[in-house]
Amino acid sequence: MHIEVLEEANPPGADDVTAGLRAHVIEKTGPLPLIPLTLLLRDGDNRVRGGIRGVIALCWLQVDHFWVDEALRGQGYGSRLLDMAEEAARMHGAIGAQLTTSTFQAEGFYEKQGYVEIGRLKDRPPGHDRIWMAKRWS
Repeated sequence: MHIEVLEEANPPGADDVTAGLRAHVIEKTGPLPLIPLTLLLRDGDNRVRGGIRGVIALCWLQVDHFWVDEALRGQGYGSRLLDMAEEAARMHGAIGAQLTTSTFQAEGFYEKQGYVEIGRLKDRPPGHDRIWMAKRWS
């Protein structure tokens, strides 16, 4: 046996790790849907100016990436994107949503949307914290 350290996004063999973990989860929980979810905010020229990327997994929406162009912030687009992602997740049977943010990002925004802190990692990066947040709707 030997261990490889690979600094690539998707090296050969990486999908085997994902498949192995997925098989373990299915063995323990039964088959649950894994549904990718992407919402895109486009302007009149069809340029992407914001959006959400995530997945509905294990009965929860996991928001992996959420961005709104700085020029559009504070105009309600972020709230609308998040509301629409949550609604799509509910339609697939999700009971809540979870995400991570940083103290230099959108902690206050998420709190206004009903999310609560469920964990914190200090100094990621140094001088800032990474915050895990969740919102349960059922």
